Amino acid sequence: MEKVLYGKPLAALIRARIKELIAEHGLAPRMRLIQTGNDPAASYYVQNIVSSGAKLGCEVQLASLPANVGQAELLSLIAAANADPQTHGIMLQKPLPRQIDDALAGAGIDPAKDIDCLNPVNLGRILLGEDSLLPATALAVLCTLGHYRVPVAGRHVVIIGRSAIVGKPLANMLLWKKPWANASVTVCHSRSANLEELTRGADILVAALGQAEFVQPEMIKNNCVLIDVGINEQKRADGKPGYVGDIDYNACYGKALAITPVPGGIGSVTTSLLFLNLLKAALAAQGINKTVDDFLDFIFKE
Repeated sequence: MEKVLYGKPLAALIRARIKELIAEHGLAPRMRLIQTGNDPAASYYVQNIVSSGAKLGCEVQLASLPANVGQAELLSLIAAANADPQTHGIMLQKPLPRQIDDALAGAGIDPAKDIDCLNPVNLGRILLGEDSLLPATALAVLCTLGHYRVPVAGRHVVIIGRSAIVGKPLANMLLWKKPWANASVTVCHSRSANLEELTRGADILVAALGQAEFVQPEMIKNNCVLIDVGINEQKRADGKPGYVGDIDYNACYGKALAITPVPGGIGSVTTSLLFLNLLKAALAAQGINKTVDDFLDFIFKE
């Protein structure tokens, strides 16, 4: 097992497999990407998605809405994308303005086109262990562990963070009766008592709480695997913006068996998997239903 679990080699592999499948099936996948407002970090991510789509042969139609957009207007745009047979996937970029009900907006997306897994139907399928479109970040964690052959079955995985897009779905996916899952899972959060005691029991620790360098060496045991989902902007010594994760990388590096960097780790894989979800939805629209196991087998084929 490698010490540093870089995301870019895996992301490149996933993109190559996506191109193979697009060519094999003669697909023209199309995504409707909806952004509200002009949050700088969100705008950067949106432009990355648009440019990545072009390189993969996927069309990304960007709808940029003002920050004062109303709930009815947003839901109307989502409904139009749901009804368009040429639109295979819908992504609603977060954060949404305060006047928008996040849950209502997510529920408005057709579950078959919900490539960022915001609809409660898809989240419910994860809880039941049923195949669905999976949250890209949570799937990126599993794919990274699989790519670097980190044993998961029977291991104690501790997740710090209980969001509906990472912590909760990832915990349930790790519990699935799958060769790449079958873990024992503990989910921690800001109200967890004896947090350090819980994290020190982790064979694999996933930090997904959105606090810069929260995880310190005293919170982990020797030879644990550290998966950092966070990305936090932090000014560098030269005054320019830089990014760090939720794990203090430099401080924890020595104790870890393996660790993901930020940037260049899980985030690199997440964008590629968003397009894998788009491809899954495009295939399903043609009556070709591939499961997550089918895709994982295809990605990691020898």
